[in-house]
Amino acid sequence: MRGLLAIALVALLSLQAIAKTDTPALADRLEKAISARMMADGVQGVVVVLIADGAPVWTKAFGLADPGTGRAMTEDALFRVESISKPVTAWGAMHLVEAGRLDLDRPITDCLQSWQPPEGTPRLTARQMLTHTAGIGLGDFAARFAPDAPRPRLADHLAQDFRMIAVPGTGFSYSDSGYNLLELLIGDCSGEDFAAFMRRDILQPLGMRSATFDWTGAEMPVGHDLRGRPAAPYVYPGRGSGGLFATAEDVARFAAAGMAGAQQDVLSPHGIAALHRPYVAVTGLFGIVADGYGLGHFTETLRDGRAALWHGGQGYGWMSHMHLVPESGDGIVILSNSQRAWPLFAMILRDWSGSLGVAPVGMARVLWVETGARIAMVLLLLVTVLALWRAIAGRPWRRTLRIGAAVVGGTLILWPIWAGMQDYLFLFSILPGLWPWLAAVSALAGLSLCAVAVFPKRRT
Repeated sequence: MRGLLAIALVALLSLQAIAKTDTPALADRLEKAISARMMADGVQGVVVVLIADGAPVWTKAFGLADPGTGRAMTEDALFRVESISKPVTAWGAMHLVEAGRLDLDRPITDCLQSWQPPEGTPRLTARQMLTHTAGIGLGDFAARFAPDAPRPRLADHLAQDFRMIAVPGTGFSYSDSGYNLLELLIGDCSGEDFAAFMRRDILQPLGMRSATFDWTGAEMPVGHDLRGRPAAPYVYPGRGSGGLFATAEDVARFAAAGMAGAQQDVLSPHGIAALHRPYVAVTGLFGIVADGYGLGHFTETLRDGRAALWHGGQGYGWMSHMHLVPESGDGIVILSNSQRAWPLFAMILRDWSGSLGVAPVGMARVLWVETGARIAMVLLLLVTVLALWRAIAGRPWRRTLRIGAAVVGGTLILWPIWAGMQDYLFLFSILPGLWPWLAAVSALAGLSLCAVAVFPKRRT
């Protein structure tokens, strides 16, 4: 019996030793891969933090904070973290719940004073807004203002932006407007400005020293849009949905606070469990990368059965992501000053998942689209070769085939032109480096089809 115990102890120590070597091995892989991927996709800068055993263990900055001046990215750079603001806002709401100042399931009108939903709006609760089940529309995520320019009060903005699109409680519908309304609710229930309350009761106690929901004018990296152009500084009318400024260390401290056994005084273990518990199944595009949504957190189950939580953010010129496994204390934070960083994030998350011994997390599926795009390019090139071969060989096409070829060819030519005229397409985010090549190959195939359709070479 003692021999078996000794063998088991040795095996356990060996597993622990292996686990401890995972972080250096992962860090080495990332250092080699990130710079190459950044160059391929035109990503200016990124900061990555690895978390193990509930604490940050590796932080690395890559690329440039400002390509215009050559300023290098630094580990302590202050970022717009966009929708990572939502889980932080959720902590603020739960803090009020545990203080007895907010009831998640009572009508928000019990506490909300600074603005009232339009007459006829169904009964709404804080839980519904936290879980994106309130039936409120997404909202105008493009409403941006220069920090020193006049901008509408949040109440006035909501008066124009608030829309009900579904019956409350009937399903998942991601909503920035819902979290902006939650910001007003937190301010009214706490009796003070949202940013001041969050800084004193959430950010500072968690050690998020640089984090703030207020614009301070502090030096930041220069953001870059999907075409790689610099993005001027801006603020939103609301802060609760996407207005947090923080460093990668700040976000890592926040992630670590949600780990099992974390030492923090902001929320009870029961309150954290309530935030992390899946509440609603996620549908639509989000359903490709997440299983459910709790209170301010996307949820998924890893292949080994462990629960994982995450949230990401995308704004004009900025991208962010936070993933954590509370049970084991593992996590990762990725912040970038480029809107072209989604495939880079997916690659990093794929490698991080591998270091945990599990299949890639849902967000790594962004790389599937790249694979699909490459396959599509090969097929389009085959179409081009086939069309040209038929033309050179003098093989005539029937009239119906010629009409079909003209329609398909015209579509393949016109969609890249239309896409290039848009300010934003989902395609640009997931294929920042590949979509111009996909567009070019598509246009080439379209031209070949149109040429064969319009000028069919006849055999003499």
